[in-house]
Amino acid sequence: MAVSGDLAGSVQYFRQRAGLSQRAAAELEGLSLGGLRDIEQGRVVRLRASTLRKLGEVFGLSHYEINDLVHQAGIEYGQVSGLKVEILGSLRISVDGRPIGPGSEAQHVLLGLLALTPNVSVPRGAPVDALWNVRPAYGTVDLLQARVSRLRRNFQPTSGDQDGPQPIPATRTGYQLTVSEYQHDLLAFRRLVTRARHARGDGDLDAACDLFADAIALWRGDPLDGIIALQTHLTVLALIREYRAVVVEYASTAVDLGRYHDMLPLLQQAAEADPLHELLHAALMIALAGCGQQAAALDIFNALRRRLVWELGADPSSELTAAYQRVLRQKVSRPESIPIRAQHQLPPDIADFTGRRAEIRQLSGGLSDGKADTSVPIFVIKGMAGIGKTRLAVHVAHRLWLGGRFGDSQLYVNLRGHDVQPPANPASVLATFLRLLGVPGEQVPPGLDERTAMYRDRLYGRDTVIILDNAASDDQALPLLPAGPANLVLLTTKRTLALDGARTLLLPTFTPAEADEVLIRAVGATRVQAEPDATRKLGELCGHLPLALALAAHRLQSRPGWTIADLADRLESAEDRLDEFAAGSRPLRSEFELSYRSLGAAEQQAFRLLGRLPRDVFTGDSVAGLLQTTSSCASHLLDHLADENLLTAVARNRYRLHGSLADYAFSLLPRRHRTYVHRSQLLGACE
Repeated sequence: MAVSGDLAGSVQYFRQRAGLSQRAAAELEGLSLGGLRDIEQGRVVRLRASTLRKLGEVFGLSHYEINDLVHQAGIEYGQVSGLKVEILGSLRISVDGRPIGPGSEAQHVLLGLLALTPNVSVPRGAPVDALWNVRPAYGTVDLLQARVSRLRRNFQPTSGDQDGPQPIPATRTGYQLTVSEYQHDLLAFRRLVTRARHARGDGDLDAACDLFADAIALWRGDPLDGIIALQTHLTVLALIREYRAVVVEYASTAVDLGRYHDMLPLLQQAAEADPLHELLHAALMIALAGCGQQAAALDIFNALRRRLVWELGADPSSELTAAYQRVLRQKVSRPESIPIRAQHQLPPDIADFTGRRAEIRQLSGGLSDGKADTSVPIFVIKGMAGIGKTRLAVHVAHRLWLGGRFGDSQLYVNLRGHDVQPPANPASVLATFLRLLGVPGEQVPPGLDERTAMYRDRLYGRDTVIILDNAASDDQALPLLPAGPANLVLLTTKRTLALDGARTLLLPTFTPAEADEVLIRAVGATRVQAEPDATRKLGELCGHLPLALALAAHRLQSRPGWTIADLADRLESAEDRLDEFAAGSRPLRSEFELSYRSLGAAEQQAFRLLGRLPRDVFTGDSVAGLLQTTSSCASHLLDHLADENLLTAVARNRYRLHGSLADYAFSLLPRRHRTYVHRSQLLGACE
């Protein structure tokens, strides 16, 4: 089947958004120009997930957008050709959809051992011991190699990629089964569980339950059921414990939604299989009580308590006792419970908010009274890391609320566009918002479009401010936009977005006067006025970046014996200045690192090399040699870095790298490459 039109269109859209021609993108990814053209025209019959992920890196896509591409391609577990391995039950193998048998019982044992730890090398001694129950001796290694060769022959695809990667390559110490998460049911199980945990963390309990259910459905029985030699293997036993722990997580999530009846059969089966597992029995007790079977729940506790005393000589754990107390006191909520509204979600404002008077006037003064306007006011606040986007949005929202605006609801979400965790799924965010707005969990629609429609309906005509913080992309933000003129959206991002009807506010660094104000609030006007030259120097060393100034101010507060000149001299002489900008859990380096990690490989390399430049304006032509590419590709890379606010575009094809970002880029280079490029070495350097 050819690539779908939706996927082909998405690849073309993301390439164009990155400002890359087909030729430039193909060069950066390592594809032929014809190959990329075939993908965009939907003529590719089989597209690998790895190819899509490489394209995503070249296009500078977020983790969320890359996964969306993979999902559009239909590359999920069970939908890929080639080898498929299933161990969650009896061992099952197929190649291109055709079931195959590994061979003899010894071949089953060998493959089972490799499949228990996919993509991890299994030392040769392990299968030798399992197959022959002896230490490796003369001849046994040759026999093992022969058995591995038979497995490899069985795994050859029936057509197509005959010369593809070897699924059982030899390693330095043994062999490993090399598969993707879409080819192995254990990897698919863990991937679904991870997604379920993220959905639960995002507040989307419905999606989490669905994902947990999909993960549990992959289990057909105990791992490698029927291979007697491996039934007591430590990894098999660990997998069974992992499964039961996930069942407990699933039950906890389902209980929060009042789905007691849905969980009873699974919990009863799991508790019967492990009669001493206290967390499973605690979950079963809660489910029974939620179904109105309080007496049965108490019987479960009493029977387990007797078994624990008789077999282990132990008392019930605190978790089991807590479940017993909930059941006994009838504290298990029933599905008909009324949802709680929690509509005032703004993070706290900070007492020492400084500067941004012009921006505050622009944001507050740009609002109509909503009587004649029919559009929703949307402000996109963008800028580099540490520029103060979130603080400004939160401060403005609080000021508007105190002024009598947007008093009905205030909603906030961190969309994690640049974060250590994956970007927030808009469907999960909508589920959370709807619950906060009073929609019972069972009434939250399952689909993204339906959730968006209900969300907009609930907010229409209500004076509501919504802060969408740290947005990753237009596609992520668009479903979260309300539709009524009585609403206000304050969206922060490090990226250049193109939301229809939005007004963009690009935050600059602080002025020298605003930088002085930060220090005055921290250490007092007397100290600042006593050291005007040191104050000016400190502001320049911080690049007038709000976060850097705030961190410097905190250091002066915590060291009353230091003068401003002491700190300025320390920063100026530091081998790595970024290490000096740290206070508590907010180091400046980590803020820059989140932006850097969101780049594709080509952009990361370009950014690192730009750290070698003199602190001046440059063009794509002038740095093409440094970046080891053509002027055209260099300009595309610089444009993309500017879109990510890792460069400042000062004019057409003219850029500047902020001093703190330049320090960070330079620190990423290997030590042998940490030398600066002289202006005379740059072709056509700008004056």
